[in-house]
Amino acid sequence: MKNKIGHSLSIAVGLLFGVLAASATIHAETTWNYFISDAGGGNSLVTWNATGSLATLPGAVKVTTDPTLAVFVNAPGIYANSYTADGAPQLLPTPDGSYFQYDTTSVYAPILSYHVYNAPSGGNDIFGLSARLFGPHGPVGITLLYQPGTQSALIPMDFSGFNPGTYQSQQSGFDTPLTVNLTIGPVPEPSTLALFAAGGLSGLVLFRRRRRRYEKVQAAPADAPIASLFAIARHQRATEQRRRA
Repeated sequence: MKNKIGHSLSIAVGLLFGVLAASATIHAETTWNYFISDAGGGNSLVTWNATGSLATLPGAVKVTTDPTLAVFVNAPGIYANSYTADGAPQLLPTPDGSYFQYDTTSVYAPILSYHVYNAPSGGNDIFGLSARLFGPHGPVGITLLYQPGTQSALIPMDFSGFNPGTYQSQQSGFDTPLTVNLTIGPVPEPSTLALFAAGGLSGLVLFRRRRRRYEKVQAAPADAPIASLFAIARHQRATEQRRRA
């Protein structure tokens, strides 16, 4: 009996440490998700969210001499056209109210600009948002905490200038890893945004699989018998199970 109790306690303690370790890992990383969709009239809608250490007290430490803090995706193929070669930031027509807070003080650096840049030599493209930091900048780290506003802004750039798809890159400079994801396509539902925030790129992949499955069912004739629709769904489930296996 004592051995069983001891074994159960060992399992419980192991599970507790596993949960704590997973929680520490989640906090030790930051995931920043961008979504770009067509807003019409030659504009695009940018929405975003962030989870992890940069968005959780006490924040993340950044050592920089740069007066600008930019969170950007650096990946090939983001743009269908050529843009500025120097990567100069452009002002957001209407900032959303998001900002970076200094060391939990009342000093704030609002997000006011966006970056649209691709290398003329065919290298990586860059998209991101940025805030102007206050001095001094140097070898001493600054603890920054991201505080969200509406997390939505229009940019005066036609959606046709983007290549739809998903992109990801890692950004250095913080004391914890920062992963930046970019999805170019339709605006996700709120529940999908939560999925992205929790799962990062794995959430993006899952969403794309679900959307493809939904579109196949929607493409079935309106007068198709119910049995046929169930057969389509069963076939899609079986295909996805084989893919996972």
